[in-house]
Amino acid sequence: MEITRHKIKQRDMTKKEQMAHFGYMTGEMRKTLFSKGDDYANEDRLSNFKLAGSIAGGDARTNCLNLIATKVARLGVLINTDKEPNNESIEDSVLDLANYAVLLSMIINENK
Repeated sequence: MEITRHKIKQRDMTKKEQMAHFGYMTGEMRKTLFSKGDDYANEDRLSNFKLAGSIAGGDARTNCLNLIATKVARLGVLINTDKEPNNESIEDSVLDLANYAVLLSMIINENK
């Protein structure tokens, strides 16, 4: 599958290609999660979610869910337009969405 001007050109990926893409994406997720985490949080990678949730009158889970919802909405706009994004690409948004899901899992597991 190739994304060209926000229209998906169909081509079936082989299992080998899917596995390679998964490996690439999870590697990018790891790099992004931990490098952005240095900008957003202290030693506790979830501290920013906890603080923002508290400021907004909620909790870290709700804050993370709001960010996931915002990212899904952004992807909907990017995928359904012919315009090129000015800043964050579809691939960047997908990567952020995947990392927010991992962070939400960390938040949930931290509270067990």
